[in-house]
Amino acid sequence: MSEEEKTTATAAEETTQAADEVIAEETPAEETDEAAEAKAASDAEAKVEEMKNRYLRLQADFSNFKKRTAGEKLQISEVVKMEVLQNILPVIDNFERALQAPQDAMTDEMKSFVDGYDMIYKQLMGVLEKEGVTKIDAVGKPFDPNYHQAVMRVESEEFDNDMVVEVLQEGYLLGDKTLRPAMVKVAFNG
Repeated sequence: MSEEEKTTATAAEETTQAADEVIAEETPAEETDEAAEAKAASDAEAKVEEMKNRYLRLQADFSNFKKRTAGEKLQISEVVKMEVLQNILPVIDNFERALQAPQDAMTDEMKSFVDGYDMIYKQLMGVLEKEGVTKIDAVGKPFDPNYHQAVMRVESEEFDNDMVVEVLQEGYLLGDKTLRPAMVKVAFNG
């Protein structure tokens, strides 16, 4: 073999070896790229799942927040309503006292005035009833500190012990809550 042929054969061998090395290097790199892509895809799926879970938690938190604030608003409105109604009760007491005045000694002019006064009182009571305000029925009932405020104990042949004998000031309920307890006299027979 001539020098030239040897050089050509050596160059061909070197080229074949270089090509084999390139192929050998590319094969693990392709496998590494596929593994990296698979890992990236699984990481992306995990992040998507995490974001979905965060979104669902935020949605549930917001829903709970809306329910809680609606409940708080309702409680605040009930408190305000009770305060307003409690401020109106003394006005009703004054109406009732005025209507208890003896009417037999009144002139016709005074009776017409009292009749108008009575109509205003009934209208006011109608408005309160629409709002859920009712009088506490106390006379003849057992004393209950949730609904009655005892200011006197009196002897009574008509009632047993701890029964309400007389109402001194009307009590009122707002729904099932005591707006103002009835001021009462309670029977005590010794």
